[in-house]
Amino acid sequence: MAGFVSMSDFDFSVRLSMHSMTVKAGQTVSVPVTVGTHKGNPRQIALTTSDWRSAGLSAVVTPSPVDSGRVANLEITIPPGTAPGSYLFTVRGSTEGTFKTSNDSITVIVEPETEETKGDDRQDAPQNQVGREADVEPAVSASPAVAKQASLFCSAKKGAARPVPAGQRVLLVFIMIIMVFVLVYYFWPKLGTGSGSSASGMSGTYAGTSTFCIASVLGGSPECGTSATPGIQIDSAGDVLGPVLFGKIDGNGSFDGEARAGDGTTFPMTGTFSNGTLAVEYESSSVTWTITLHKQ
Repeated sequence: MAGFVSMSDFDFSVRLSMHSMTVKAGQTVSVPVTVGTHKGNPRQIALTTSDWRSAGLSAVVTPSPVDSGRVANLEITIPPGTAPGSYLFTVRGSTEGTFKTSNDSITVIVEPETEETKGDDRQDAPQNQVGREADVEPAVSASPAVAKQASLFCSAKKGAARPVPAGQRVLLVFIMIIMVFVLVYYFWPKLGTGSGSSASGMSGTYAGTSTFCIASVLGGSPECGTSATPGIQIDSAGDVLGPVLFGKIDGNGSFDGEARAGDGTTFPMTGTFSNGTLAVEYESSSVTWTITLHKQ
């Protein structure tokens, strides 16, 4: 062992080139350690450092020992998955034969890995985009065989469709038939009216014949007289305005109104309008009156 050397004969210092640095997990950093000689002849200085092995971080100083007046390096390894935070590393120097020591520290700040992940995502974005485009392209230009395989694969994943039971099929057919009948019942008369008895198309002046029959008192055939009936007016709303016949033609082509005889007697009349022809009549045990009109 070398003899004891007093502080008055030899003095040194340990200094780190920086005292704080920010790093990312998965990196290794190197920090210069300067060992200075302040008094006496240079001597070998043993360098040691603290570490965070419990947190997975490791640190070592090389070379050690090192002659005072020279520079060593503090190597710190931050493995992937290191928890973010601040980690203090202290480098201590000592020399044999003296109680003299010197130390300096550095704080290593480990950033959260999420930031690095975001950075990686940004770097990989073009590659990921290319990958997505590559995935889409075969779907557009795939051959029939590939498309068929894809279709079969999708069908296999979804599962085969179960057939509809026979009872349900019969019920569905029955419901459809009922719906068709309902539609025909409600809309067929209107369709017929629209083709030949629309109120907007029936307005105008009508003329035709009027047949008036009176039952014979002695029995046998009734006595009938037929005459012309000119100038019956029908407007666009379906109103029959006379002078002989008055009433209303509804949207279904049905007429309801009355006819007036020359002596002022009125007879209730019913009938139909179809394809430009209005036919109405009144019938009782003694009198029958029919009027048939055509648009002029």
